[in-house]
Amino acid sequence: MRTYRWIWGAVAGGLFLPSLAAAVLELSVAVWAILAFAAVPFGLMLVVATDGATSESPRARRLRVLKLTATGYLVTVATIVLIGLLGSGALVLVGLVLATSPPAIHWYLARFGRVRPQLAAVSTQELCQQWSDSYEQLARASTSNARLRVVMARQHCLDELERRDPNGLQAWLASSASAGSDPHRFLTDRE
Repeated sequence: MRTYRWIWGAVAGGLFLPSLAAAVLELSVAVWAILAFAAVPFGLMLVVATDGATSESPRARRLRVLKLTATGYLVTVATIVLIGLLGSGALVLVGLVLATSPPAIHWYLARFGRVRPQLAAVSTQELCQQWSDSYEQLARASTSNARLRVVMARQHCLDELERRDPNGLQAWLASSASAGSDPHRFLTDRE
């Protein structure tokens, strides 16, 4: 992922830095000021939206919000210049850059891809143990992000169990299974 970040940064920088240089030459101070005034409410909304949502210190959270706001401001300025140069095709280009950004790729992998191959290599008994352990992890999770990660891991466990033995999983669920119960006795150990 580090190599991808470097390559993506070089491509995005190669697109946005010349656009920012053109913005310095082309845009008036008034346009820069108007966009800066628009960035302030955006930054304040980020501060409010992230208040209490993470376990970061308030100073670290403010610094992260400041970086995001400044980045958003500069990307907006560069996009305006690109639209002036390329027309509406600039929006497609900017959309592609944002959709392929390392945070976006990380989200795609976490949401759609990375967990299933890891679970496919685990035996059914180990998978059931992960399911049981995750119940305790959920009880110990102290932040909403930590709880979400555990819930997503539990969902991946259920998806993998259903893929392996849909009838056994249904039998376990029909037995009035609790969230902390072990489904192993209902499942066949095919993998």
